[in-house]
Amino acid sequence: MSKITNKDFVHHHVHSSASLFDGLCNIDDLVMEARGMGFPGLAITDHGTVANWIKFIQHCKATKDKNGKDIPFPPIKYILGVEAYLSADHEHHSNKEQTDGRGGNRHLNLFAKNFKGYQNICQLSQKSFTDGFFHDPRIDINQLAEHSEGVIVGSACLSSVINSNLLYARYKEAKKTCSLFKDIFKEDFFLEVMFHGIPEEALIIPDILKLSKELDIPVICTNDSHYLKKEDAKSQEVLMAMSTSRCIHDPKRYRFPYGEFYLKSAAEMAKVWESVPSSLSNSVAMLERIDHNDIEKNLFGGMRLPRFDVPEGFKNPFDYLKHLATEGMKKRGWSDSKKHIERLKIELDDVQVAYEHNDYDFSTYFLIVWDYINYAREKNIYVGSGRGSGYGSLLLHCLGICSGLDPIKFNLLWERFLGFSEQKFILEADFGF
Repeated sequence: MSKITNKDFVHHHVHSSASLFDGLCNIDDLVMEARGMGFPGLAITDHGTVANWIKFIQHCKATKDKNGKDIPFPPIKYILGVEAYLSADHEHHSNKEQTDGRGGNRHLNLFAKNFKGYQNICQLSQKSFTDGFFHDPRIDINQLAEHSEGVIVGSACLSSVINSNLLYARYKEAKKTCSLFKDIFKEDFFLEVMFHGIPEEALIIPDILKLSKELDIPVICTNDSHYLKKEDAKSQEVLMAMSTSRCIHDPKRYRFPYGEFYLKSAAEMAKVWESVPSSLSNSVAMLERIDHNDIEKNLFGGMRLPRFDVPEGFKNPFDYLKHLATEGMKKRGWSDSKKHIERLKIELDDVQVAYEHNDYDFSTYFLIVWDYINYAREKNIYVGSGRGSGYGSLLLHCLGICSGLDPIKFNLLWERFLGFSEQKFILEADFGF
């Protein structure tokens, strides 16, 4: 095998501080280390949670540090992942129902291939905490299948369904599970192989490679990274002792027996997996499947809002917004004022232009706020008169979102609230309720 560089490998099994009392890495340190090492991409796979995803994206793409200085390393591609807990049935919430207790919560890595995958993993993460929590935030195979679109799956560590079966010589059961995952995720299912010096890992590697060959499932080598450098292993021991309320000198404390759970270089990975070169190249191939443009366009482009269903007789949210504003003008006694009529027209025109030219749907945004403010008033829930630059909007006064003084009488500016900059409308203040 030719000499491998860090540009030829991607870590897909990485824990940040969002893996509470387990991951030692802060996101900024983790990303900076990966960028400095020259990896083309990096994943995070925190236990059950997507908590660090947005921050992770920002640090991967950043060109300046928090002090405004240029970062000396090029941006890195991100892979948004979660190490989920898979159970037989997420509705079982007791040791009596799930007889193997916490041991029945098996690990599985989920990665967002595109924005649909992003949404599906977010939904699974939420359900795992709100519906399935038992020792850990859990999902089951039915939920996984229901939210499989746009999701790439890795078989995870020794605690996975497949590997635990292999560990106890249940090859047929492991193969059946692999076939099930392949049926659901097709070519987006990978078998992970990892070795940190643990004998049990070495024991099942031949069987994982056998499953790969028999079922035509690609293998990807991973390192279960919980800290940045090898010398950080002792700090990880302290963290894990804290997680179980044990003293660091307690021989029964839970800990990793080997100091190999760090962000290894490609050369270190190749030293272990040179006999399976596809496991290294597949790490980069998996990165290339991620549609970063789709994720960013939907996540950061335009406005992401819930759908607002307008009543019958109205063509769209803007049509309904215009109707409510006109009715509000009458209620406030401004419908005969030329200044108020002209000002409302300007504001409504700006809202329409923002949508037509830049896809900023302020009509829906205003209607959503109008809906909950109106509900609060109907239920006698206290609502303030509004604050900030939004108070200068005649439209918001007509909708009843703001109340009190006439913004035109006191020369308050609409432009402070909905401004125009570099051909794009920007919302410059919140409503402040």
